[in-house]
Amino acid sequence: MSIDSIKRQIEGYKRDIDREKSRIADSRDDMAKIRIRKSRDADHYSRRLKSASSTANKHSIRAQKKRDWERFAREIDREKDKIAKTREKIKDIREKIKRSRERIKRLR
Repeated sequence: MSIDSIKRQIEGYKRDIDREKSRIADSRDDMAKIRIRKSRDADHYSRRLKSASSTANKHSIRAQKKRDWERFAREIDREKDKIAKTREKIKDIREKIKRSRERIKRLR
């Protein structure tokens, strides 16, 4: 491989890193939206619990709230896992860039 083709390859790797960084930003935005939904639901559930007429109704509202909170936790964990995987990809791409630069040094 020529030095110019290796440099083009490195530029492609840099674009890949930028793409992965934008995915991290998207996941962070998604996490923020999930947290906003959770806070709105918390207000909603508190109003529903105050206006519940029977004990059985309150228990069903609390059970639904618990299921929703577990769902929110799963969604946030899923986004955190996406971010972790993306960071690993970035680390791998940076390693490829490092190896490519070493190949350029050997060719010179």
